[in-house]
Amino acid sequence: MSEVVKTHILIVDDSATIRKVIEKHLGEAYAVSHASNGQEAWELIQFDDSISLVFADMHMPVMNGMMLLKQIRSSECSGISSLPVIMITGHEDTDVAKQISYTMGATDFISKPFSSIDILSRAGSYTKLTREIATLEENVTHDNLTNLLNKRGLQEIGDREISSSHRHQHGLSIVVMQIKNSDELASKFCKTIVQQITVSIAGHIKKSLRDENVLAHFGSGQFAILLPMTKAFKAHIIALRIQQAIDKLVFKIEGDAVKIKLGVGLNSNENCSHDITFTELCLPAEKAANASLQHNTCKIIRRDELIHKKQDSEKYKKSYPGDEEQVDSSGYSATDSESSDVATQNDFMPEILNGDFEKIPTHHIANLIKPMESFLNYAYGHIQPQEKN
Repeated sequence: MSEVVKTHILIVDDSATIRKVIEKHLGEAYAVSHASNGQEAWELIQFDDSISLVFADMHMPVMNGMMLLKQIRSSECSGISSLPVIMITGHEDTDVAKQISYTMGATDFISKPFSSIDILSRAGSYTKLTREIATLEENVTHDNLTNLLNKRGLQEIGDREISSSHRHQHGLSIVVMQIKNSDELASKFCKTIVQQITVSIAGHIKKSLRDENVLAHFGSGQFAILLPMTKAFKAHIIALRIQQAIDKLVFKIEGDAVKIKLGVGLNSNENCSHDITFTELCLPAEKAANASLQHNTCKIIRRDELIHKKQDSEKYKKSYPGDEEQVDSSGYSATDSESSDVATQNDFMPEILNGDFEKIPTHHIANLIKPMESFLNYAYGHIQPQEKN
């Protein structure tokens, strides 16, 4: 018999007593998480899409309930921005304060002291609404903001493309791009401005792609590009071209000149030991994009580069156990060794494309040529005799 999945409710209050009281009133019918301030709650909400309802106190340290409400309603992710938020108020809260929070998007209010009926009636009503909205969204394949495919829409196409690539043995790559410091943009500017920036970036990315390439927007400034019939090296060139185009953009906002950087990660099905699923293709690219965001220059990170870095790091630690090397959870090494062929390609790709060959150290040239040998031989074989001369 399958286990019943409980509806997930988040309780946000700096008083542990209040949190326990609400959880007790909810009983065992719901799964409950706790946060002592709005900042903790915001981090949970971003990384746990099972949360269906939020109870938030208006007065908390670090980030109060009003600020948390603003963050939620300003999110580009529809699943977050539409979350029901019930504000917990006290006797000191005026009608004006309640009106302001209502204007900001509060779903309802509950005043201290409250009874189990107060809690259960609201929990039942608003979690049911959330489930109904989620059911409707399951059939939606496009993002409302950009009119691009959403994650579900890309998954449907990706499943077909990955099956085709297995049958016909052709390359398939995925590029994930994330706007750096998107949370800072959301906190500094209004939701409309952040949306305009996102739509503009989506348009510039789309202009750089061919008809057979598939662009999607996952929300919160994250894009994904599916590249059929494309191996990692060519995908890297496409990603670099887009990244450089976005780097040149300047948005004039409220007297400020705002520049956007994209963290970029990519993965390809080449050299895979088994027939991977589309999800298995995407997840490493997302991890690589997160690793890219840690660089000041948002260097493009390839999935196979992460593997090389992790392997190199493990070998280094065995050889030099007393020497500490910082490696993050994705396997990316902060020392950024250039010993592998892949790392060298990434490091000097801008110089190759811009023709600044003299900037490439001589001892790296062999590594750069090696992965291109098969392509150069192919290209030479297809050039007409007069062109060769």
